[in-house]
Amino acid sequence: MNDHTDDLSDRLRRSAGSDAPALSPELVAAAPGRRAPRLINHGRTARVASASLAAVAAVAVGSLVVANPFAPRAPLFVAAAGAPGGAESAALSDDARIGLWIDYDYVAGPGLSTDTGRGSVYQLQRVGSAESVLADLADRFGVDGEAGETSYFDPAWPSYVVGPEDGSAPSIQVTWSGTGNWWYNNPAAYPEPVCELVAYETENGVEEFEECTQPEIPAAESLAPSESEAADLAAELFSSLGLEVDADDVRVMADPWLTMATVNLEVDGIATAIDYSVAWTPLGDIAWAYGHSIEVVERGTFDTVSAVDAVERLEDWRWFGAGGPDYQGGMNILAAESGVARDAAAGFGAPDSPVSSPDATATDEPGGTDGGTDGGSTEPNPGEPTEPGEPGTEPVEPTDPVEPVDPTEPIVEPTIEPAPLPEPETVTVTVDDAEATLLLMWDADGNAWLVPGYAMQHPDGFWNTIVSLIEGVIELPAPIEGEVVPFLED
Repeated sequence: MNDHTDDLSDRLRRSAGSDAPALSPELVAAAPGRRAPRLINHGRTARVASASLAAVAAVAVGSLVVANPFAPRAPLFVAAAGAPGGAESAALSDDARIGLWIDYDYVAGPGLSTDTGRGSVYQLQRVGSAESVLADLADRFGVDGEAGETSYFDPAWPSYVVGPEDGSAPSIQVTWSGTGNWWYNNPAAYPEPVCELVAYETENGVEEFEECTQPEIPAAESLAPSESEAADLAAELFSSLGLEVDADDVRVMADPWLTMATVNLEVDGIATAIDYSVAWTPLGDIAWAYGHSIEVVERGTFDTVSAVDAVERLEDWRWFGAGGPDYQGGMNILAAESGVARDAAAGFGAPDSPVSSPDATATDEPGGTDGGTDGGSTEPNPGEPTEPGEPGTEPVEPTDPVEPVDPTEPIVEPTIEPAPLPEPETVTVTVDDAEATLLLMWDADGNAWLVPGYAMQHPDGFWNTIVSLIEGVIELPAPIEGEVVPFLED
């Protein structure tokens, strides 16, 4: 024990000894009526006040001495199990394994950095309540009615609505979980459909059906905002709802039927996967809009792995997160140039076997339908009887009489064994570039988080988005037993 600790122990002993200040009779008499501090252990024999204070001080000082600043801290959150966002996955048993995808083997290229770093983690917390959000939105969009539970309300997925759910009039819905996402719908914003009767041949003869289409309004007659006006209006709308957005950050898409403006939540100058959108029809009215009821709360800054080390995580779906608009789209589950994938998709046959179309002959060879005169051959149909003595056939031998089936014995239906699926084609991909970004992840309680990560572009054009936090900052779900099949967006 060092001198500092000895001196501290001596001072604590003296504080509990004869040098303790005397207690007044009034204080002692009033003690039974006072509320005891929470740190007192009522199961022990009562001590004088000075001894109790010394014990509390000893606990406090002991905590300071014993605490290890390098001890591992509890994870910020437990990541949701199941299919990950971005590059989604689904688990299959060995018997149900699908081999219609490319098995990519990722390796770090010389262009990737080995430097580690640090990054902030943010939680997207809901703000207000479902009722307050609905009341505010109903006022902004002019929707009448009282907030109530939707017809599909569930405590695990609480959803509320103002207005009718059948689309007969404007309505607003909000789901009070996750990011508190809301949706405004205005069926009256669309032009009156043009309907006509169309005759079709049916099994009952010719019948007429009404078909309706939305008319195309000439651009000169459209009342929808221009692209620059739509960007300004969207920025004004979402800014009034708490989203800090500039018109220059709004993306606008327009066609003769709809003008849509979309913006993504930006954090630290990075556009995230959380988006807000509003759309106008040629009548100039808002047809629909959606957004979220959140505030961004920073939960700390943490160490991150290097881009080289992050490449290893491309083999583990649990490290995937959803990237922002710059890193979405362009994914495909099949390799279009892969012979294995193409043959498997066409006929689920072995890779080296011919694949036949439904109208093809048994051999797909010329002359396959004329009895084999050009090298092809056709086998007799076992379902069609052949007459004895017919050229090219053998006489039919009489068969033994069929034994009657015992009705008490169960009849076992024959089963058809599925054709074996081909193995995935392995392709080695060298990753030479990684961009630092923020990725959207969900925890086990349905809450949304933004965490640091890397975006790595695949040579085929799609992006892999991988969390870069060191292990232990978040708790990953248990790995799924069996194989994992990437389910990627088109």
